[in-house]
Formats: sequence, structure tokens, C-alpha cells
Amino acid sequence: MKSIHRARVFISCGQQKGTDEVEIARRISEKLEKMGFEPYIAVEESSLKGVKENIFRRLSESEYFIFIDFKRERLFKPKNGNFEDTGKHRGSLFSHQELAIATFLDIEALAFQEEGVKEDDGILKFIQANCIKFKDRHLLPDVIAEKVRERGWDPSWRNELLLERADSDWEDAFDLRVNKKARWYHIKVKNLHRQKIARDCVAYLEKIKDLSTGEEKSPELVEFKWKGVNSPRVAIPPKEFRYLDAFHVYYDSQNIVHLGINPFVVDFSGYYELYKLRGPGTFELTYIVFSENFSPAKATFKLQIGEQLDDIEFKRNDSEEMPP
Repeated sequence: MKSIHRARVFISCGQQKGTDEVEIARRISEKLEKMGFEPYIAVEESSLKGVKENIFRRLSESEYFIFIDFKRERLFKPKNGNFEDTGKHRGSLFSHQELAIATFLDIEALAFQEEGVKEDDGILKFIQANCIKFKDRHLLPDVIAEKVRERGWDPSWRNELLLERADSDWEDAFDLRVNKKARWYHIKVKNLHRQKIARDCVAYLEKIKDLSTGEEKSPELVEFKWKGVNSPRVAIPPKEFRYLDAFHVYYDSQNIVHLGINPFVVDFSGYYELYKLRGPGTFELTYIVFSENFSPAKATFKLQIGEQLDDIEFKRNDSEEMPP
């Protein structure tokens, strides 16, 4: 089943108990989901671990950010030994903190502020958020949907690389170095970004697990080869992919898998034995791709080796969560 990679929208807004804010946040989320996005409603965390694992992680993964500044307590200022009503309210401290992080991460944002909230308060003093004012909270989901369309936000991309493969991602060819026919099995490394080139992508095998014994090993890191090129590093244009040589099998030894280390950068013969698997057997192989300007991309694949080429099965691990 083909996975759909939807742009993630971080919704930062107050959800004060006893108010309509929780319901409004839910309606905003539903609107964005119907438009094709993957929304996330930020919930205030009470522990540092929760902030790190939920808020920070979700922010770092988001393509878009929506800031909603609901009214909070009335603001007063000292005057003649007493306090004078300013006619203004403070905004949501928690949302302002999330806006500051989103600004640092350079996430594209839309900002909305309820009428009556003090202008240019908090982080808004220092960034050009150009807050869109709203008065009727119940109309806010429609207003946000309209502004998202006006801004041209695209739900069909992500700021990440993805490793996956289809059963047809293999090719028969001669290995000219040894003059042998082999079958080469590939992994697609996709750049899901709509505009940004993934630069200096380099791939490694991080872990091998023998599923029959439970034994795991992490071999010494060696750069893997990209299909058709000698260089261990490649660029991947936006919305495109490059094939990675996961492994190959020679026709004259169909139960031996040669993992795809790059022979043009390897000058130690011991690596070839280290990166060899013999069947019959079933293994989990974890590959990782690093890029100069993307977060590392990792995926685990299940490899079944028999006595013949037709026995080989190589699939992304079904138990591993795919991006929605």
C-alpha cells in the first residue's frame, strides 16, 4: 500500500479548561486534516521529559506552524499607589514559547491574535509575525483555512528523507570487476521536500540482526554505494529519489548476499567478508542516510535468503511505523 506523506502542521493555541478553546482547537485540526495536512495540537506538558519528547520533537518535525494567541488575564498597571485597568489582556505564555522555538527553527508560520490581547508582547516584539486579528472565536477555523489557502501551503511534502522499496527495485547486470552476472537489490532514498536539494547524502548499514539466533551486530561503518556512480556522496533533488545499492547476489553463488559497500572507496579486503551474509537465513538490516541539510533517515528491512535467487525476499519491516 502506497504511503501518503502529508505536511505536518503544529497548532499552538491555548486550551484552557472551562472554555471553548479545546473545541475550537479540535475544529481547526479537522479543517486542516480535510485539506490534506497532518495536524498536531500542542498540549501543555507538565514535565521536562514531556516537553522534550512531545513539544520539541513535534516542532522540529513540522513543516508549518499556526500560532493562536487567545486572551488571558486582564492587565493592570500601577498608578498613584493603585492599579489602573489597561483595557488589554495578556496572551498565552505557552504559545509564545512555542512561537519562539518555531522562529528559531525557521518554520513557516501563520499567526492569529484575539482582539484585546496586548500587541507586540512577548516574542512578538522581536519578530515580524504580522498577527491576523480575530474577534469571533467560533469563526476562527474557517479564517485559518482561508489564510492557509491564500498563503499557498502545500500538504504534499515533508522536510525529510525517506527510505523505502518496492518488490521490483532490483536489476540484473554484470559486475565488470569480476566479470560475473549478479542481481542488484536497491533501496529508494526519497527527498520529500518540495524545494530543497538534499546535499552530500551518504549511506551506511547501522545494524544486522540474525532473526534465527537473535544475535545483533553493528559492523564497522563503511560507505555504501549509490546506483551507477562511484562517489559515496550524492545530491537528491526535491521530490526525487536516488537508488542505493542495498546488496547484490552473484548467479554462481545464489545463497550469498554481498552487502553494498562502495568498492571505489574500500581498500581493506576484510570489509568484504564482514559485509557478507550466507543463507538460508532471515535477517533485519538497518540502513541510515545522512545529509548535510536534512535530519538522518533510518529504516529497517527484512531480508530472507534461501538457496536460490527466487527465495530472496527484501521488504521494509512491516512492524516499523511508516510516515502517515
